[in-house]
Formats: sequence, structure tokens, C-alpha cells
Amino acid sequence: MAATLHDDWPRHVLDVAGPLPDSLPDRLRVLAQRLRLDVAELHRADPAARALLPERWARHFRVLPLAATEAEIVLASADPLDLECERTLAFATGRSVRFALAEPGELARAVADAYGSALGAAELPEAARDVQILSTEQEGAPPVLGDDDGGRVTRLVDDLLADGVAAGASDVHIEPEEQGIAVRHRIDGVLRHVRTLPRGVARSLVSRIKIVSGLDIADRLRPQDGRARVAVNGAAVDLRVSTLPASRGEKVVIRILDRRSALRALDAMGFHPDEYARIDALLACREGLILVTGPTGSGKTTTLYAALQRLQERSLNIVTVEDPIEYRIPGIVQVQVHERAGLTFASALRSIMRQDPDVILVGEIRDRETAEIAIQASLTGHIVLSTLHTNDAASAVTRLADFGVAPYKIATAVKGVVAQRLVRQLCECARADGPSSARAGVPAVAEPAPCRVCGGERYHGRLAIVEVLAASPEFERRVAAGDPVERLAQAAREAGMRSLWESGMTHVRQGSTTLEELRRVAAPPPPRKLKEPRAARAPRATPGSAVSDSPISVDVGTVECYVIHPHPDGWRVLMLQRADDTIRPGSWEAVTGSIDDGERPEQAAPREVREETGLVVDRLYCVSVQPFYLPRRSSIQMSVVFAGFVDEPGDVVLSHEHQRFEWMSVEAAIERSTWPRAGRTIGDIVHLLGPQNIGRVDDVLRIR
Repeated sequence: MAATLHDDWPRHVLDVAGPLPDSLPDRLRVLAQRLRLDVAELHRADPAARALLPERWARHFRVLPLAATEAEIVLASADPLDLECERTLAFATGRSVRFALAEPGELARAVADAYGSALGAAELPEAARDVQILSTEQEGAPPVLGDDDGGRVTRLVDDLLADGVAAGASDVHIEPEEQGIAVRHRIDGVLRHVRTLPRGVARSLVSRIKIVSGLDIADRLRPQDGRARVAVNGAAVDLRVSTLPASRGEKVVIRILDRRSALRALDAMGFHPDEYARIDALLACREGLILVTGPTGSGKTTTLYAALQRLQERSLNIVTVEDPIEYRIPGIVQVQVHERAGLTFASALRSIMRQDPDVILVGEIRDRETAEIAIQASLTGHIVLSTLHTNDAASAVTRLADFGVAPYKIATAVKGVVAQRLVRQLCECARADGPSSARAGVPAVAEPAPCRVCGGERYHGRLAIVEVLAASPEFERRVAAGDPVERLAQAAREAGMRSLWESGMTHVRQGSTTLEELRRVAAPPPPRKLKEPRAARAPRATPGSAVSDSPISVDVGTVECYVIHPHPDGWRVLMLQRADDTIRPGSWEAVTGSIDDGERPEQAAPREVREETGLVVDRLYCVSVQPFYLPRRSSIQMSVVFAGFVDEPGDVVLSHEHQRFEWMSVEAAIERSTWPRAGRTIGDIVHLLGPQNIGRVDDVLRIR
């Protein structure tokens, strides 16, 4: 940039403008007219526009941001003919540049006032943070990019990495689009658009990233994977880089592996106490296979590494085989899979078995050979940890069977399965203060407000919801028999396993997350349907009677449970109003539901209460059996009626089948009941189980 003379404009600007008045105000006005520019109003500079331009560039080119939109930035300059300044700052801000003319002396003072007279560490803009490359995955990678246009591409890559680390992003997506290069951060599992770069920088930007990660910059037609370690503000951060050729250029995804936030203790994962106790009990096993399942990005690796750190406390020899090694843990031998060199999961496992290990971690079981060796290792006195991609815990067993592993080996080897998802955690600024919602039964959420922690997103951080399947004798028997996944899941539930939805609802009731966020990552239980009637023998025809082609069957298929809280001022009965999009919309009823295959009515009733309301029954009584006829099915259905008492009512969390609930007096519940039979049943419960009669019928009607 040309130097100014005596606080005057650059010589080449004056030469273009021609003769000018002597006074500075007149000279500024006339010069702006001849150059067809606006006069800069330095006192009206917008701080938001200043935040878009790093300080080092504002000082280098002697410009001051005045205003900005999504497409344009207005800069005060004494040299509006500087094409290098225009091109560079358009690239840096992702916007077209429009100049406004300013007097050099006034502009210098305005820049100093806006950015300060010194560069303190606390005043450095986000883009000026220090990023150093420590190492790349491949040796012999090209050391420099070549023509980096003065190092601006290098600084841009540094800025992108520093911004991603500072924002707590797990991934940085760089995607070529028609309008430019979109930069997105994945924060707490959700993609957020950060900025748009000019399309002209795409090739240099991707090449610089490839150099950082040790990839081939000349190969733009094939996907590539690389790795690098960089220091951001002095802290080492590992990067996993993936490139993918696309229609508008190469897409780049940078996985940020920051061990400061990723390596957690097992008790810091956000598990509920009972879930943590079940996982801890699995790790206490002396041998066996423990699996962690879930989709990509569900925190499986973090959970496994937390388990390894817990096992380290027992002074065990721990060896891992991974592809790739995401985090390096001191005191643990970690083996990187290298398939081109013949070092596969299976071959590495064979060698590890000769290294006298106590604990073996297999990054992922992908084929039959790896599955067979892992199970064999677990049967010979080793603890084996690994991952599978399945939707739930019980499906992990069937996946191993699909690999060709014998069911009896699976039954003996598998000690437990943890199915995991991650839900976003409510920020402190959005924590609920009000009462529970009558419709959804969840804490009310405050209106979004600006927050330094979450940036107005209402969520900050994530916590785990899990299914913890611990092998029981009945579960092992069903696995060895080759039972389907539904029966395996039933055995696991009978042994105390909670579903992902139930685990998440516990967090919802505590106000840690929202029902909407839970629905985003976990599916609610499907609405239960009445079972198809069992086949029955056709009735004999009698003289004068007409016999239908479809015989009538009798089936015990449903349960009803009237939930009662023995309040000191009188019993309170929980009544539920059905949602508008269900059968019998708007009607008031007790808890109703179907009996699952292999389930007894006294098991189905408390389960339905827990799933429909979130309450746990303390005492259960069988009151009666009610028949009703289903002509379309030619079936007489028998409904077993129960009374369930809850000493502490707690918070009611409704399922999607109901829209309201009320704790009513006995009289109000009888009056509100849609079906007359329900009112009579409430009266029978009061007559049988009231305080005056409880002694003589308790031993007859009480189930538990």
C-alpha cells in the first residue's frame, strides 16, 4: 500500500482525482465526488461490522469497518483504489467490499480508537489465535503449499480450526455450494452454519487442509482420509480429516478430537445411579464380552475409553486394537489397524492373545473372523470390550448370530450390552421454573434468551441415555435356544433393563432435557394393539340356530389399572383423558393396555402404569375380570382389572396416547368416567379396599 504524505491521500489517488482544494474538508468532499464514493462517517462505525474483520488486517490496510450486511461490508479507506485490499478483505469476510472515503489522519485515529493502541492477548480476535501443526499421519508430506497468496490461506485454515475448537465443535464441515464455500460446525450433535467463504478459495483451502493432514494434494478424484495433531493456543488437539469429491468440488470434514473434553471418568458420563451401578457391575466381571452399541456419533468410543480408565484402577494389562486410534491413553497399549500391511482386527487379536492381556478392546466387530476370535478370547479368561452398530441392546446378540457365531457360544460369552444415544442437555438459562405441563407431563421451558454459554440455543452439552442389558440365566437360555430378538428383549426387561425411551424420560422428569429433544434421538414405544384372538374350536350347531363361519374365541388380552393415592383427606384416583388422534378421543379412563406375549396380567399392569404415567406402583390388587365382545374379530376379550396404590404420587409423565391427567376424588372420578362400568369398578374398589375392609380382603386380592 502506498504511503501517505503529510497526512494526505496516497499519490496515485491524487493523480487520478486531479486538482483539489487546499482545505481538508473541501478536499475530502471534492475527492469523494470525483471518485464517486460516499464520505465515511467514522463516528457511526458499527461494532458488529468491526467484529467481522480481524484487527491485523484492519491495521495492515488502514481501513475501518463501518457497516455490514449478509452480502456486503462497507470500509472506510483513504486508498479506495487499492485492489489488493479489496480482494483480500472480500476473501477474509466472505462479502463484497464497498469503500467510503476518509481523510488519512482522521482514519488512523479512528482505527486506533476502535481496536486499541496495543495488541493484548485478551484483545486478539478469534481469527488471530495461535495454531501450530505438531505432526501429520503420513511421513514425507509436502511441506508447503507453494503460492499461498501471502499466507492468507494458511491463516484461514488456522482460523477455521481455532474457531471449531473454541466453539466446542466435534466436526467442522467445509462444503462447496453454488453461492460459496459453506462452513458448518457440529455442536452437541446438531449442524450450525458459521460462515460462507468465496468459491475462488476452494482449491487452495482444500490443498492446505490436505497438507496439514498428510494427504495427496494432486489427487482430487478419490476420497482420502488423514490425521494430524495441532496445537491451538498451546493445547494439543488431534484431527481426523476426510475428503470426498462432490459435484461442486471436494467436501472436507474435520473431526476434532480434543482429549480435554472427550476423555471422561465413567461417573461423569451423565448416567443415572442405577444405570451406572449396572455398568459398573459389568466391568467387575473377570471374563466375558461386553458390547456397546449405537449409531455413529452416539458416544460409544467415549464410553469405552471411560470403561478402560476404570479398569486401569485394577492394575490390569490392557491392549486395544482400533481403526483409527482416536485418543491415546497413557499406560495402555494401543494398536492401529493397517489393512494394507495385513494388520487387520483378526490378525491383531491373534497376536494380542500371546501378549498376556487381561483386558482387550476391539474397536469394532465387523466380520465373522473378528467375532469368533473376540468370543474365544472372552471364553478363555479375558475381558473383551467392543462395539457394534445396532439399534438396541438385544439386537447385538442377533447381529453376532448373523456373523455365523454359534448361539451357545454367544450365550456363554456375552455378559452385557450397553445401547447408547446422546441427548442435548438444557442450558442453565433454559432450566424449567414452572410446574409440569398438563399435556406432556414435562417441565416447562423458559423462553430463549441471549446466553454466553449456549448462544441462545437453549442447549449446552450432552448426556447419555442407555439400555443396560445384563445377562441373566433366562436371557442366556433364550440366546442359546436361538429365540428372536423380541423374546430376548423381554427377558432383559424382566431382569431390570430400561429402554432408551425410559432412560431419557428420567432425564426429562429431572428437567435435564426436553421431550422434544428425546424424540429427536429415541423412538417412543409404539401404541399397543389388542392381540389377535387365539383360534378356538367352532361351536356345535343346534337345531334352529345359525352358526357363523368364524368361530368365537375367548382371550385374556388386556389389563386395566386404577391408580390410587391414599391422601389423608380422601383417596385420589388418577384419571387420563385420551388424545384427539387416538380411539375414543377426549374420553376419561384408567390406565389400559395389552398383555405382551409370555407376560402375566399382574406383570402387564404395573408395566402399563409405568409406561403411560411414569409412576411406580407400590401395592397391586386384582379386583375383577371384565369381558367385552369384539364382533369384527369374533372374539370375547377378557380384561383383568387391578387397583394400584402409589404412596408418593410423584410427577406424572404422559405418553402420546393421552393429553391430560387429573387426580380426582372418588366421587369426581366416578362422575367423570366415560363408561358406566368404570364408575362401578371404582365403587367396587372403594368397597373392597377401603380402610374398613382392607383387613379381611388383603390376603385374597393383593398381588404384591
